[in-house]
Amino acid sequence: MNRFPQAPALNPTKARGFTLLEAIVALVIFSMAAIGIYGWINTNLITLNRLAEVAATEQVLNSSIERLKLVDMSKETNGRFNVNGYWVDWTADLVEPWKNGVTAVGAVGLYDFALLNISLVFTKDNRTVGDYQYRHTSYKMVREFKLEGD
Repeated sequence: MNRFPQAPALNPTKARGFTLLEAIVALVIFSMAAIGIYGWINTNLITLNRLAEVAATEQVLNSSIERLKLVDMSKETNGRFNVNGYWVDWTADLVEPWKNGVTAVGAVGLYDFALLNISLVFTKDNRTVGDYQYRHTSYKMVREFKLEGD
């Protein structure tokens, strides 16, 4: 009695394996899946780069607004400066003309006020990255405080 059964002799007509047609079908299915995944990854990378650019321009926007708060808008109405490699071109147009400020009791105050429309254009490497507009209330001290006895 033989404990190990004999393997049947290999018959070349019954040999199993991939036919050429099966291999071609498998390659076509794999190729279609790979093209789909490549397109999805490519789209995600483009979106990621756009988000990084938007985040950078948001930082430039915030820095620009803070910088323009220091500008005397009654004397300067346009200009250009650099923030982190971005060139910022700005213009200020009057929406409401300069008016006397008024105190709580109705007297003329020390300051005059104006409402301005500020336009910002960001460029980097000679390419416009973004443009923004916002309204800004500007003020300037035009009168001095005097006591009645002075």
